[in-house]
Amino acid sequence: AKWDKATISESLEVIEEEADRLSKMIDDLLDASRLQAGGLSLNHADVAIPNLALRVTERFASQAPKHKLVTDFPENFPIIMGDENRIEQVISNLVSNALKYAPKGEIKISGTVRPEQVVICVSDEGSGIEAKDLPHIFDRFYRSTNAVKQTKGAGLGLYLARAIVEAHGGRIWVESEGDGKGSTFSFSLKSKK
Repeated sequence: AKWDKATISESLEVIEEEADRLSKMIDDLLDASRLQAGGLSLNHADVAIPNLALRVTERFASQAPKHKLVTDFPENFPIIMGDENRIEQVISNLVSNALKYAPKGEIKISGTVRPEQVVICVSDEGSGIEAKDLPHIFDRFYRSTNAVKQTKGAGLGLYLARAIVEAHGGRIWVESEGDGKGSTFSFSLKSKK
């Protein structure tokens, strides 16, 4: 068969996107297996969350022409002690989900400072999460009925996000007022003393 250059180029793009998606899924499955075996190790160092959040928004901006990705952190946001790659994985998973479930609008990564901890939030203006799904949203392989209909995935991203946050001694949670009201995923980490 002979194809024109445009068809070949388009086909190669699809192949590359699917290969990337499968590679991420394999990495997530391996991380989930490591978690079950107690083998998820962290490389602790100083982490500047605002810089990390900015890097994530810049990376996703080109993939999201219908979205406005913003960061909002107070000046002098504290440095935390943690595994920068793993914390970036958490924020990336949350932003990726926001892009999937919010067809357009603003996605904001923000931070607040509390005594002895920081709270990082990723909020969207998407469809929200039904109340029946909220208790299970961080379970391994869990995907809501709407998620199964709307997007591809294995139901591991939020499970891994929770495990990484908990490995740092933090906590992760979600707030959503339901249909059409968007969602806010938040996690806390201990600030550096």
